Amino acid sequence: MLKTALGVTAAVLFAGTAIGAGDALDTEVKLSSQPAAAPAAPASRATYGITDKRLVGSDEIGWPGFLNGLRGFEHFYNPIGNPLYFETPLNNTSVRAFYMHHNFDSDSTLAGGDVNVYAVQVRVALTERLGFIATKDGYSNISSGALGDAGGWNDLAAGLKYAFYVDKDADFIATGGFRYQMENGDKDILMGGVQELSPFISLAKGFDKFHLMGNITDRVPISNGDDGNNVLQWDLHADYEVYDGLAPIVELHGLHYLDNGTRTPLPIGGADYTNLGSTMVDDSSVIWLGVGARWKLTPHISVAADYEYPLTNRKADIFGDRFLAEIEFTW
Repeated sequence: MLKTALGVTAAVLFAGTAIGAGDALDTEVKLSSQPAAAPAAPASRATYGITDKRLVGSDEIGWPGFLNGLRGFEHFYNPIGNPLYFETPLNNTSVRAFYMHHNFDSDSTLAGGDVNVYAVQVRVALTERLGFIATKDGYSNISSGALGDAGGWNDLAAGLKYAFYVDKDADFIATGGFRYQMENGDKDILMGGVQELSPFISLAKGFDKFHLMGNITDRVPISNGDDGNNVLQWDLHADYEVYDGLAPIVELHGLHYLDNGTRTPLPIGGADYTNLGSTMVDDSSVIWLGVGARWKLTPHISVAADYEYPLTNRKADIFGDRFLAEIEFTW
């Protein structure tokens, strides 16, 4: 009887062990057949003053990148100064409305006065890296001792840009592009004189909360021979985030007249406002400093302002000093 009991006990234990092993094997097979979980998307480093909630997601609309552009660089702060030619290397969809009050020095050729510019810039991400840009338009009021008072429409300029190098791990992006400017503006406000083709390259590099941007642009006149001046422009931008969505900004801008034009017998150029085709500006330069701040209120709204002051002889060109204010709506 003892042998029989031991045999029954062993049989039961063996059967239980076999069943348990089978269940474990089956469970392991089931677990291994489950699809691997997708890695979590990296948390955005961008901060905002009011809310970080987005009104729109990142779902594809039509095709990859359309309207959404290049994500992953939202923690950068766009430049403020030289708004017509300092193009951000970031690619997204936005509407930027700005106001500029620009003073002429009282001892300059224009005999003092000012110009007020009201304009809207539009950018549309066509793919993740390719974007359409419309950077010059709007209305200006000009007043000076030499020209009197006038108001009129500005020239129109638009083009394309492409982020040709992107390294999100290194927080670096490089973008190239071009604009074409029409000569449709009103001559009473110093517009409508020359067509321009302006290729450019823009760069951005981040170091945690500190960000750098740079740009170089060649403004090449393409209508009526040498009616306009060939102008080489460059820009440097530095910002540091000191609070949620808030960053003080320092910028340095420069432009160099590479040749003389034939249209305007003046010793001054048009700086970044216009292209006068002046006959006596070859080899001259204008360099100015801008100090301001940008505050990103939400992922879709930011406001910014800065004050700009010339570091070169303010009597030698149209640049006295100026103030800019803007609001930008981003997709």
